[in-house]
Amino acid sequence: MKPFLVPALILSVLPVSAAQPPLKIGLDTQATEWIVSLEGGGQVCDRAGTPLLKLAPDEKLRIWWDSRGAADPTSEYRVQVGPPHTAQQAAALMKRLKDLGEAPDRVKVPDADTWRVLTGHFKTAPEAEPVLQKLQDLGFDELWVATESRDTVPRKGRALYAVSDRYERRALPAAGVWLKPTGELTSLQGKGRYRGKVEIFPNAQGRLTVVNTLDLETYLRGVVPKEMGAWEFPSLEALKAQAVAARTYAVANRGKRMVDGFDMGDTVADQVYGGRDGEQSLTDRAIQETEGLFATYGGKPIQALFMANCGGHTVDVAHVFGGDAPYLKAAPCYPAKPMTLPYASGLPVTAEAQQPWLNWELLRLAAGILPPDWLSGERLARPARAEDLAAPVRALQQRLALDPEPLARDGNLLLALAQALGFHRVVDGQERPQDAAYFLPGNLPAGDRLLATFLTRRGIVPAAAWATQAPPTLRQALVTLGRLWQDLDPLTPGEGSLLMDRQVRRKRGGPEPLSLSPRLLLAEESPDGALRLVEKADIQVGDRLKWIPGEDGSAAVLVRRLDPDGAAWDRYNPTAHWRVDYAEADLLALVRKRIKVSGIRELRAQHNDQGRVLDLTLVDSQGAPHRVRGMHIRGLLGLKDNVFRFLTVGQGAQRHWIFYGRGWGHGVGMCQTGAYGMALEGASFQQILTHYYPGTELRRVD
Repeated sequence: MKPFLVPALILSVLPVSAAQPPLKIGLDTQATEWIVSLEGGGQVCDRAGTPLLKLAPDEKLRIWWDSRGAADPTSEYRVQVGPPHTAQQAAALMKRLKDLGEAPDRVKVPDADTWRVLTGHFKTAPEAEPVLQKLQDLGFDELWVATESRDTVPRKGRALYAVSDRYERRALPAAGVWLKPTGELTSLQGKGRYRGKVEIFPNAQGRLTVVNTLDLETYLRGVVPKEMGAWEFPSLEALKAQAVAARTYAVANRGKRMVDGFDMGDTVADQVYGGRDGEQSLTDRAIQETEGLFATYGGKPIQALFMANCGGHTVDVAHVFGGDAPYLKAAPCYPAKPMTLPYASGLPVTAEAQQPWLNWELLRLAAGILPPDWLSGERLARPARAEDLAAPVRALQQRLALDPEPLARDGNLLLALAQALGFHRVVDGQERPQDAAYFLPGNLPAGDRLLATFLTRRGIVPAAAWATQAPPTLRQALVTLGRLWQDLDPLTPGEGSLLMDRQVRRKRGGPEPLSLSPRLLLAEESPDGALRLVEKADIQVGDRLKWIPGEDGSAAVLVRRLDPDGAAWDRYNPTAHWRVDYAEADLLALVRKRIKVSGIRELRAQHNDQGRVLDLTLVDSQGAPHRVRGMHIRGLLGLKDNVFRFLTVGQGAQRHWIFYGRGWGHGVGMCQTGAYGMALEGASFQQILTHYYPGTELRRVD
């Protein structure tokens, strides 16, 4: 497959008449005290900027909100009625509920143009159950006990204080303070370091709100590496796509949480933001090279939703958040044709389809010690002979700079291999007759028992091997020789991902060339760890390779790992596939956090053609159905994503539920792992964005 071509995408570069206004990011709303310090020292000011006290470099200051009693709760429980609705649908539902004596209201879904309809105000979830039961009896579908932020009025009689390192206490303005470092950074102990303006002020819940105000591009420096860091996704084009998506999301959601005194929080509820401590050089470059660019539709920044891993296919926003955004439609996360690179063995290989005899010890020996034509099931099944093994033993002695001790022709051959490499010199004082009696049968000569015990304890020779009088097979002898080598000179095979230019990238490393020996042995490793030699292979870009170097340093053995997560662009994430096993009681406890049920009779799931559950009905032990859709499905079941199937095993209290799934997140918009997979195959950031946000344009927006 050829690399992606230059994108057929309209890139509108419009003049910017004014810079984007600063963003206010909420760092915390729950603590009642903070220990702060200022780079180079600085001033603690009131929020208007009037200096109140001075801090020396490295001086720490405790800012404490004296609550004088228990703080008000920050949340309450409410009953959500139905899925997200359009404004017109929400109004009709609210009228229907009012006619039934309820006092409903609506809350906008943050990431869509839809509304949730809520009724009731409760301090605990059980208090909401009568209303939930009433509406269920009246035929309302998809009822949910939701945790919502609670509106409160600040109590009087509280005070804000500063406490110095010398335990000096000073009253601060009740409206809060502005921390002004001489340098660039404000440090919040236990949280991190932050550029820009940091303010701390009391909130209505009797706690302290911390707000970091800074310009958009600096904010992105703390977002992009937290959302899609360069260590996990070391591809500039993928990171540029994330930079544009994060920039677009920030502008489209400005003011989203203004009721709390800031635009957005610093968690996955908005975008993860790590301040100065999160910044990375490659993500900084991605931000700089896309500076000012936004994904737009109809000339406006889009609601640029993204998730960690889409499970092979994204989903239309209507099935998750409601509404109908034309740029948030379902998109595949598989290439039409995977990009592969051809590789071939430089030596003849066995024609056996199944090679259960092959393992890493044999592959390492084949990288310069063992004649490769010995790697055949028929030959390895023959009895081992000392005269056959003498040459490999001499070669290994030379490789390890050991004394050229000859291989004994008499006695136990496995012990002779160990003696030829000097292992008999280390058993005195290491092993005891009591250990030999524990590990070994009684038929070994007394002079062999301590060395045999050592080899068994080290995992070099299995205990059962000493119980037979038959000579070892050639495979058994060679595996023993390979394990002896590993014990003296441990080898971890090289490992890295194949790039489209035939270089490899090790974990947390940059691209590097991989030199291949002309006498290369090529193999494949299946997900269960089984190995087989192959004559040639078309290896997909992004596949993991392992290699064993020969004496000249070039790879003498190259092993292609068949990825357990298949060929998808989003396979580079531990959550590409997952399995969750719940005991009956554990699943029931999870469900009861959301809906009132006496027990679970069955689950009925409706899937789309990509395996995503769009509609789930839980039938309780009384036969009553409880319908759940969209985002609520994975929340109800405590799963990472809605792309799943399940089995039930056992009956009654012994029943357990096994969920097999893939993906992590809501599934709408850009798949972060998929963006990385596209970039590995040569896609530009523009192509990534238009794939996941169809119909959008990149523009500079005032």
